[in-house]
Amino acid sequence: MNRKVLIIGGNGHFGRLLTEDLRQHCNCEIVSGNRSSANLFDPSSIERALFGVSVAICAAGPFQELPTTLAESCLRLGVHYIDFADDRNFVRKIHSLVEKWRTPQSAVCTAWSTVSALSGLLTSIAAGELDQMDEIYIHLAPGNRVPRGAATIQSLLHSVGTSFTIWRGGQWQVIRGWSAGRDYMFPPPIGRHHGYLVDVPDHEFFPTLFRAKTVEFRTASELQVLNMAVSSLAWFVSRGLVRNWVPWTGALQAGAALFAAAGHDWGGVGVEVYGQKMHHRISVVADSGGQRIAVMPAAIMTELFLSGLERHGLVSHAVWLTVDQLREACTKRGFRLTLEEL
Repeated sequence: MNRKVLIIGGNGHFGRLLTEDLRQHCNCEIVSGNRSSANLFDPSSIERALFGVSVAICAAGPFQELPTTLAESCLRLGVHYIDFADDRNFVRKIHSLVEKWRTPQSAVCTAWSTVSALSGLLTSIAAGELDQMDEIYIHLAPGNRVPRGAATIQSLLHSVGTSFTIWRGGQWQVIRGWSAGRDYMFPPPIGRHHGYLVDVPDHEFFPTLFRAKTVEFRTASELQVLNMAVSSLAWFVSRGLVRNWVPWTGALQAGAALFAAAGHDWGGVGVEVYGQKMHHRISVVADSGGQRIAVMPAAIMTELFLSGLERHGLVSHAVWLTVDQLREACTKRGFRLTLEEL
């Protein structure tokens, strides 16, 4: 296997962060694909871009608008595939695509970012030897000084105030995005963080993956004024006054930029797991540069593939790394992994 890695969307915010991580921690040749050299809507350009590539990573977005062209080409050519998908429907399409492929020669890692690779790994570590979990609560805390690209804001706006399903109490329930606030206690410097439900692939796949009775994913800004603003947007959608705020992404991004100097650039992701007579909490926290957490799963998996890891077909979000390997990866990047038995 050669050590050539293609990053589509490499000039975007997360693409640049991934490139920096790989250059620091992985010995590989990085090729950045743009719309002219690797157009996701042009299969022939994708196949040309994949020539001589061992691992292809899609860091473009928003995934609500992307085709599955790259994954299809990777399966056909035997190239390992990774994406940063945070859209439930896109990940569902990737799962269906792989399931139809009889004998895949390469691995497919979809939703391989904070959502759902890291959240799934943290859940499996927190659960330990427990066969079944009653409740899983996942919480993402981005610092306000973390840059937010248009794709990130647009992805959030897709679920603000709109209806989607979550698995709660052993049955599917319809809820609205940016509702049902809940606290999560992160280690310092974050501390207590209040988050709201947003739609992510975890809601779709974790109930079966972990045989849980409840799975809920929350996030929010550290600034209450921004959370109140998003709550107002959700109110307009829930009342049918606005279908969704996606067309206003540019304006809302400019508005959020006015508060860019406030707050911190820390970040964290945490999971609380409840079982019979068991309550565990596990967190990954960055004291600064919190946005780098999002690219760690893809960087780790890329390094594993280039080191000869043999995987074929869909790679599970659970137990794809040991706790010692995760702790080592976090330490290298200046992150802290903490596991608490409560």
